[in-house]
Amino acid sequence: MKPVFLFLFSVLFVSLLSSTALGVIDSPRKQMANGVPAEEVICKNKLQLMIRSNGDAICAKLSSVEKWISSKNAVVIETAIKDSDNHSKEEQMDVDISPEKILVKSARDTYALGTSMAFTGEVMPNTDLEISLEDSKGDTVYVDILEVDDSGHVRFEITTDDTFTEGAYFLILKQGEDSEIVPIQIGEASGDIAAVIEKFHYDLNSKASVEIFGPSSSDISLAVFDSRNDVRFEETIPLDSTGYAEYLIELSGYKKGNYYLVLNHASEETIEEFTVGLGVGIDPIEIIIDDNYYNLGETVFLIGKSSDMTQILIELFDPTGEIIDVVEYYTDRDGKFSYPLEIPLGKQSGLWTVKVSNGERISEVTFEVVTDDKILTIQVDKDEPYIQGEFVIISGTGITSESQALIQIKSVDELYEIIPEVTKEGTFSEAWQIPDTGGSESYTVMIVDGDDKATTDFQVTYYAS
Repeated sequence: MKPVFLFLFSVLFVSLLSSTALGVIDSPRKQMANGVPAEEVICKNKLQLMIRSNGDAICAKLSSVEKWISSKNAVVIETAIKDSDNHSKEEQMDVDISPEKILVKSARDTYALGTSMAFTGEVMPNTDLEISLEDSKGDTVYVDILEVDDSGHVRFEITTDDTFTEGAYFLILKQGEDSEIVPIQIGEASGDIAAVIEKFHYDLNSKASVEIFGPSSSDISLAVFDSRNDVRFEETIPLDSTGYAEYLIELSGYKKGNYYLVLNHASEETIEEFTVGLGVGIDPIEIIIDDNYYNLGETVFLIGKSSDMTQILIELFDPTGEIIDVVEYYTDRDGKFSYPLEIPLGKQSGLWTVKVSNGERISEVTFEVVTDDKILTIQVDKDEPYIQGEFVIISGTGITSESQALIQIKSVDELYEIIPEVTKEGTFSEAWQIPDTGGSESYTVMIVDGDDKATTDFQVTYYAS
C-alpha cells in the first residue's frame, strides 16, 4: 500500500473515529465530505437514512419519512437511486423588516402540559381572526375563528389537554393577507428545528416570508426544491441568540407549481410546502374517501379531482358544525389531489363532513365516526329554509336501544311520527314531505331512543297560490 494512501486512510479513519466512535455523530453532509458514501452515512437514533434525488444523504425524522417519499424528493436507502446532477444557487434571502399588522403575544414562553395557554393583543378591527396551532411536525392540533369587534382587542385561551405532547408549537394567526406566528413551548425544549411559512399560496414574482426556529445561535442549512427535485435555492441561515431568524425568499423566476422548503441542522430536518402562481379553479370537484366509518384518532384519506394546477381549500367539520381542520392545498398537473385528514381524539362521534372548494365550486362528503359510547344525533339535509311540498331528509346516529326508535316532527299545531329503519351501526335516514297546503313555518324534529332524545329544527317558506 502506498504511503500517501495510508496517510489519507489514516486521516479519514481518525476523522470518523473522533465523531461516530466517540458518540458524536456528524451531519450527513460532513460525513460525505469526509469520504463516507451516502449509503453508509450514520444517523442518530430515531432518524431514518434516506437518499435525495441528487444523491445526497439525509437523516430524516420518522415523522417526515412519509412526506419525503410522497413528495418524491427522497427515498429510503434500500431503494435509493442516485442522480449525479449538480445544482447551483439561484436565489438569495434578505431579512424581512416589514412591520407587523397582527400584534398578539403569549402570556408565557413555556407552559406545563395540562395548563391553558393565554394570548392577548391587537388585530384589525371588525375582521375575523383565523387561529391555528401547529406542532413541530407541522400537524395542526387546534383551529378556531375569532370574531373581532371594533376595538381590535383580542384575548383567548387554548387548553393543552391529553392530545398534546411536550415540544415546540406555533400559533398561526391570519387576517386576510396578513399573518403572525407566535412560538410556544410546552415542557422542556428539545432543540428541534422548525419553519413556518407566512402562507401556503403565493403569486408569481412575489416574496415568501419564512420564520425559522432552532437551537440558539446555530446555523441552519436551507434549500428550496421544485416539484422536479431541482434546487432553486441553497443557503446557510444563522439563528440569533433566541434561536430565531426571519427571511424573505424572492420568488422572481419561479414557475407555476408547488415547492418544498427543507431545513437541516445536525442530522435534524424538517419540510414545509408552498405553491406559486396557482389560480382559482372553475371545474366541478369530485371527491371520495377511503371508508364510510372511522374511529376517533383514525385518518381519513381524501382523494379528488378538479381543475389542474389550482388552489383548493379542504375543511373538516364535526357533527356540531365546528371546524376541526382547515387545509390550503392544490391540484396537480392532472387536476388530482389527495390528503390525509386526522380525526382528533376526544371529539364527538356522529356524522362528520369534509368540504372542498376552489373559489367557484364546492363539494362535500360525509362519514360516520363511531365509538363504543354512541351519542344520539339527528340532523336535516340543509340549513336554509325548505319550500312547501319539498322533501326533508332526516338522518342521525347513535341508536342503541333494543326497543323501537321514533322520529317526531312537531309544529305548533301538528305532530307527525316516523318509525325509522335503523342500521346495525345505529344510523338512520328517512325522508318526510312538507305539506304543500300551508302550515307552520317552524318545525322541531326529535329522535326518541328509549330514554335518550335529540332534536333539531328547520324552517319552511310558503308561497301564496
